[in-house]
Amino acid sequence: MIKFDESGLDKTLPSGAIDKFIADNKKIITEVLAGQYGMADALGWFKVAENTGAPLMEKIRVKAAEIKRDADVFILAGVGGSNRAAQSVIEGMEYHRKGKPKILYMGNTLSANEINNCLESFEGKSVYANIIAKNFATLEPALAFRVIRSWMNKKYGPSYSSRITVTGSYGKGQLADIAQSNGYSFFEFPAAVGGRFSAFTAVGLLPMAVMGADIEGFVRGGLNSELRLKSGAKSDAGGHESVRYAAARHLLRQKGFTAEAFSYFEPSLQMLARWWLQLHGETEGKNTQAVLPTMSCFSEDLHAIGQYYQEGGRFFFETFLDFFKPKKINLPASAWDDGLSYLEGKSLDCLNPAVSKATSDAHYGAGVPVLKFSADKVDEETIGEFMYMQMLSTYFSAAFLGVEPFDQNGVESYKRNLARELTFAT
Repeated sequence: MIKFDESGLDKTLPSGAIDKFIADNKKIITEVLAGQYGMADALGWFKVAENTGAPLMEKIRVKAAEIKRDADVFILAGVGGSNRAAQSVIEGMEYHRKGKPKILYMGNTLSANEINNCLESFEGKSVYANIIAKNFATLEPALAFRVIRSWMNKKYGPSYSSRITVTGSYGKGQLADIAQSNGYSFFEFPAAVGGRFSAFTAVGLLPMAVMGADIEGFVRGGLNSELRLKSGAKSDAGGHESVRYAAARHLLRQKGFTAEAFSYFEPSLQMLARWWLQLHGETEGKNTQAVLPTMSCFSEDLHAIGQYYQEGGRFFFETFLDFFKPKKINLPASAWDDGLSYLEGKSLDCLNPAVSKATSDAHYGAGVPVLKFSADKVDEETIGEFMYMQMLSTYFSAAFLGVEPFDQNGVESYKRNLARELTFAT
């Protein structure tokens, strides 16, 4: 179970401030717990079991086994919430290093150079693709899909369709319709689930399964977080990490801490941090009272932005992700004195926990409010628990801010402007 530590706020918030805030906002918390805040048709993620039933999980296992058996390269084509949850697990558990298939990401950039690099890497390989798009209003995955299917048709002829799986919506001209017309395998992107909340659907689960992840463990982690909150809803919802984290962030913002540094220590968790960044930024960032989410990878970024956290502007608070992946690598002996003799023979897995403690102590001592999430192990269950916990928390945060959690009008504005620019360009 993940532990949440708020003790690093004692210099910033009065004792009992979080409990008082929760008591004062009981009505909002009750609405969120009942799924009665925000657009009712966007809450399909709220109950994990509804999108992870046995028939779907078996269908995912069968298709994943086929792709894993026959593919040298597996393309995951999506953007934002449509691929970041899967990337978080695949990269976080380092399945991209564990044999075939090799995974490539498309549909997440409009860089002609990157698209060409991907196409060049297909040569001589058995290629399969999973295209994820709730609809084709998003240019990046739509363009990638056209490029991929054109390349595959030239390479494999009409049989290429058996190599494409699409995850999308029903409706005329949408992926279900296209799949039926062209013989592609189809998985539903539930209509009541937005991209950044789609981890516990086929959107996230199929790519995870292709790369060998334990999707049952991932789902179990999400269910554990959900059940802990909802089983205690009538008595102690205020003790749940999701509620307390959202309350702490809101109170810190009121104190003038307008930016949050999400600091992690294992480089393989970069995509989990980027998933967190999108989740909070896109869900809450709809008025000037929202906290700005940022991210740093330590210890590398201690030699970059760490100085600013320590002695720069006092508008940052910091959330540490103390998820460590120990590997027994002992520091070898040296023929000359390089100043590391005190570590000789010790396992290097002691270093990142020490960096976290040293950094949090230094930043806390300098007046930076510090929060921590920690876990005894990092596996699919832990990541699933963390993801659902964060989805709940951003739902609470949006409610505390009084914003709609599930739209993204700013992003839609960019899409409209892009369509205009491309029309003028032609």
